[in-house]
Parts: sequence; C-alpha cells; structure tokens
Amino acid sequence: MEKHNQNLKMPQTQISVTGGTGHLGNCVIQYLLESDFLVTALFNNSIPEFEHPNLTWIKGDITDLDSIELLIKKSTVIIHCASLISVGNQDKTEVYRVNVKGTKTILKACEHKKIRLIYISSSAAVKETINDAIYNENRPYKSNKDFCYDWTKAQSEQLVLRDVNEKGLDAIIIRPTSIVGPPDHRPSYFGQTIKDMMLNTMPITIKGGYNVVDIRDVAQTIINSIKLGASGEVYLASGFYISFKQIAEILNPHKKHYSIPIGLLIRSLPIIKLYQRIFPVKWLITRESLITVKRAPKIMDSSKAIKHINHQIRPTSETINDLLDWFKKEL
Repeated sequence: MEKHNQNLKMPQTQISVTGGTGHLGNCVIQYLLESDFLVTALFNNSIPEFEHPNLTWIKGDITDLDSIELLIKKSTVIIHCASLISVGNQDKTEVYRVNVKGTKTILKACEHKKIRLIYISSSAAVKETINDAIYNENRPYKSNKDFCYDWTKAQSEQLVLRDVNEKGLDAIIIRPTSIVGPPDHRPSYFGQTIKDMMLNTMPITIKGGYNVVDIRDVAQTIINSIKLGASGEVYLASGFYISFKQIAEILNPHKKHYSIPIGLLIRSLPIIKLYQRIFPVKWLITRESLITVKRAPKIMDSSKAIKHINHQIRPTSETINDLLDWFKKEL
C-alpha cells in the first residue's frame, strides 16, 4: 500500500463504512486506517479476516435500521459503499433491495444525527452521451426503462439529494466510473475479465472499451471528500477510456489480438451461454454488459472532482500492470 496525503489526518475521528467486505469498501477501510481514523464497518455473513486495532466489525443487514443505527452510533461520517452490481444475471428484486432500500435505511438512520453521508454512486446512474460529447455531472438520470442496476443508482442518488434539500442532510455523492485495480479478492466483474484475459481463457476481445478508474484513486478521493466535499454536490470520479484490445496488449504484448464487433457477440449470445455451461469459464458476457460497453462514453470530464476534492488519476497501464502483479501473487 502506498503513502497518502498526510495533511488530511483527523486523529480519533470515527468513520462508518457499509460494503466493507466488497472491492471498494475493503480498499477504503485500508486507506482510512492508514490515515489514523477509527473505523466501524458492516458485514452481513461470515466475519471478515481483516483485523486492525482501530477497526470494529458490526454484523447486520443494510436494510435493517437497528444495524445501521448501531453502525453509526459514534461516527461523524458514514461512507455508503454497499451496492449490488448487476450485469444482467442477478435477481432484480435483490438488486433493488440492497441498492435502494439499503440507501433509504441509511437516510432514515441519519435523520436525527449530525453526520456526513458520502454516498458512492456510479457513472451508470445517468444517461450516456452521444457522438463523443463530453460527459460530466450534468447528465439526466436514467429511469426504470433502463438496466436495473443503473436505475437503482439513479433512484438512490435522488433520494440522497432530496434529503439534502428537504431535511438539511449533510451529504455528497461520488460517482466513479468502472473501478479496477488491487486489492481485488473475489474478484470484481472487471477484475475477472482482466484475469480471464491474463490466463488466456478469453480467446477474443470485445470491440469497444470503457472508462476505468483505479480503485486506489477512488478510495483516496473518498477520503479527501470527508473534509473537502461540499454538501449537496455530485463529483464524477473518472479515469481514462481504454479499449479491451489495449488491455489485451498490455497483458500479452507479444500476442496478436482480435476484436469481435459487439453486434455479432449479441447475436451469438445463445452459443456463448452454451459454451459457458460446458466449459469452466467465467466470461461476464451478457446482453447488458455488451450494450453497456457499446454505449460507453469516451470523453469524461472529472475537472470538478480534480479541482474541489483533489481527485487524481494514475495511468491505466499502471493500474492494469499492478492488478496483473497482484493476481499472479494470489494464484
């Protein structure tokens, strides 16, 4: 783990984190502890192996008010990372329960408490731009006609901003693009794709790409926002657009790589699904994931986050290589 901005230390400040066992939440906790915060984190199933003298784990469900009230009892900030990501193969009812009902529970718990809420949303909450127009915080929200995950993040953002405007809640929203990088234990969806490409279990690449941001940069930006973020503001925390072919070239520079058009892959989904049933592969190729890649904006403007909460963006090649090294150590 690398050194961070020591000017933001606030010793003995207690921070609560939801989603602490997830990809981003785990990284956020590590960065908080390195900055000398006291941390209380929520877990739902088995007790996490990660231990630290300044870390307290609390068992509970994101939709259980008593659990959340206990979680934030002594905290002045709650970082709401908990989220169920869907690429088309999850139960929509469960995605809604975790993402929207969970956020409603957080808001209810914060209602009569002096606490800052940092809600971790997603760039997927708002509509994509057309013809390479610049994508920033001012895009219209997606609706229930869009993919389930996108809509639930849009719903949750609007609930948070409603309480800021109507109830005086001190809250900010961080809107990352696709998060990638180490540590990635489970691994994440994008991490699994990179792992498949690294192990050569994915024979082709998709023609297209996505804006990816290093998980370590997002974690540091979240910590910066504790002190620097303005209540009621939304901050886009993007990285750089990278094509899947470029990722493949970083992972296997001496191999020739071929890209398949997204339209052809969509038409081939029945064959791909059959192949996945027969062979032990984990390709995360669904109609939803392919359309998401097809619509992905190439030009994203994070100047607001860079200016106001010191969002920093490392080169994507550094992120990919660091994740590659991390996976090799874990194998």
